Amino acid sequence: MHAAWTRLSSSAHYTRGKLTLREDVWRLPDGQEVVYPILAVGVTVGVLPFVDATRVLLVGQYRHLQGRVSWELPGGGAHAGEDPVAAAQRELREEGGYRAERFAFLTRFYPSNAYLDEVAYCYAAYGLTPDPLPADHDEFLERRVVPLEEAVRMAVEGDIAESVSKVTLLQYVARPPERS
Repeated sequence: MHAAWTRLSSSAHYTRGKLTLREDVWRLPDGQEVVYPILAVGVTVGVLPFVDATRVLLVGQYRHLQGRVSWELPGGGAHAGEDPVAAAQRELREEGGYRAERFAFLTRFYPSNAYLDEVAYCYAAYGLTPDPLPADHDEFLERRVVPLEEAVRMAVEGDIAESVSKVTLLQYVARPPERS
């Protein structure tokens, strides 16, 4: 089915920071031409940082769209060309204040594959040592260490609502990586 789809053009209409709004024109299998708006985001990472065998780090930051503090896992966007694991380490240092000795890959997914080009890579992080980097200029973060079970409960009950954090936590529970 996908072979019959033909991209005719792609044009950027607005860029701000790491985000670009573009329009892609496609010829569909039945011959009609359709314009799809795309928000180009790129690679995002989420990190489930274990401060010890049973406790994880959460970060709280104000999210203007929801008008409240959102509890999340450390994470964010990769720089152009940055390896997802390197982005995970950088984001953990910026948002969590720690460096991880080891990352375990959990999953990769598309948070909204109809209108975002974003792909999210999710990791568990182990062997944390304090090694902070400055937070981004618009981040004012709170940090909280909680038992893993509490973080999972927060994801299941909606207290953690951000998609990358929720998927990372639930993927970890569904299929924990080897911890050796």
